[in-house]
Amino acid sequence: MTSRQTIRHRLLISNVIMVVVPVLVTVLVGVACLAVMLNTASGKGLGLDSESDFYWAGTTAAELVEKTVDNAAPASVSYDGVASILQGQGLDLAVIEDGGAVFSTSGVTETDLSFALAASATGESPVTMRSGERTMFLKAEAAEDGATSYQVAVFGSLTEVADGTIKQMAVASAFILALTAALSVYLVNRFCHRYVFDRIEWSLGHLEEGVQQLSAGNLSYRIRYDRDDEFRPIADSFDRMTAQLQASEERQQRDQRNRQELIACISHDLRSPLTSIRGYAEGLRDGIATTPQMRERYATRIASKAEEMDSLVSELFMFSKLDLGDFPHEERPVRVDAFLQNVLDNLAPELERTGNTLAQVELSPAMVLVDERLLRQAVTNVLLNASKHASGSAITVRASVAPDGSHVDVAIADNGPGVPAESLERIFEVFYRTDPSRTAASGGSGLGLAIVQRALRAMGGEATAENVEPHGLRVTLTLRIAGQDAAEKDNMGEASA
Repeated sequence: MTSRQTIRHRLLISNVIMVVVPVLVTVLVGVACLAVMLNTASGKGLGLDSESDFYWAGTTAAELVEKTVDNAAPASVSYDGVASILQGQGLDLAVIEDGGAVFSTSGVTETDLSFALAASATGESPVTMRSGERTMFLKAEAAEDGATSYQVAVFGSLTEVADGTIKQMAVASAFILALTAALSVYLVNRFCHRYVFDRIEWSLGHLEEGVQQLSAGNLSYRIRYDRDDEFRPIADSFDRMTAQLQASEERQQRDQRNRQELIACISHDLRSPLTSIRGYAEGLRDGIATTPQMRERYATRIASKAEEMDSLVSELFMFSKLDLGDFPHEERPVRVDAFLQNVLDNLAPELERTGNTLAQVELSPAMVLVDERLLRQAVTNVLLNASKHASGSAITVRASVAPDGSHVDVAIADNGPGVPAESLERIFEVFYRTDPSRTAASGGSGLGLAIVQRALRAMGGEATAENVEPHGLRVTLTLRIAGQDAAEKDNMGEASA
């Protein structure tokens, strides 16, 4: 499990790194350079810190002069190259021939030359001698006949040599410090850019892409942000917002289709009886019905079609009110077994007319909290739907109390052809039919089961449908159990009445 690396945390770390790392690196390099210079100044490090080092420097200078002179006359050659090398180390050079200096650097004094001539008189070569703080290296260069041709004298002070070295080291240290500071700042900047700014840019890029997709109307786009930082809640909120917008859009489209289908279906269902009424009315007007019996039959048909239209308009009114949550209703405790038995007795003739039989009725006594009008309409619609779409089938009605005593299930089942599995979730939709063709044989307004579901929900219940084995459809109405106090109050009211 990785720890949460927030942008605020990363910014804090990057700010600390941007300050601490360059300063720390620069200080460490500066301390190292200072230690080297102090070591040199104290005679324990770089530079000519002993006579042996001075002797080595003088020997090297004599060899350089020898290579410069070669076979030429000492007074005819240039010693500037050798002199610049020695002066860079704080040393001075003199080339002596026949008791006089044929070349000397600016630092060579008359005292130095006298000191060199005195040393040459000893006949020793090479020799290192010191006079006060001044140290001299002298070496005689012999000609082919063995005689002394010229002498090379190197003068210097060990302190001066160290000072020259320290100055060079100070310049080099300053350059190293500047380079170190610049390099550390560059590397820290690159690290912070990758550690913080690239991450922020990546997150903002994803959010920007989401906004662009949403602006283009792509409501199915999701950011799906997988990093745990401050942008995560924003991305999650964006995904929830787009999901809600998509659901709202789909719901609006579905409602629009339902409204269009509602208008089309109502127009169709109203046109059929209106056409019949018009036909029979014209028959009466035009004298087609010539006998009292025919006129009676035409009038009966007109009345029947008018009643059919009235029933359709009533169902449409109830559905609209229920769909808007504006249908007036009041729940009260009702004995579900007695209530259902009364509904079944009233519908028995209609069920027999379609060839259906009540094969089994099992009604457990229980008090439910319902609106009697809505429950009667719901049970009637379910039974009539079974009689129309499963005519000639055996219908069973069962009312049972749930094991936890929280509700009552009223299950109404037939042994007809059932409903295709893909249609089960849609049979409670407005005007949805498993048979896409709307024929007179199919019957019904298409609002029956839609009213059932909305009526149950208005009473705090639910309506569900499922196929049964080996075939048939079962619609279950879930009703709330009435509280004991409500039941007692109702019984008292009836007794006082």
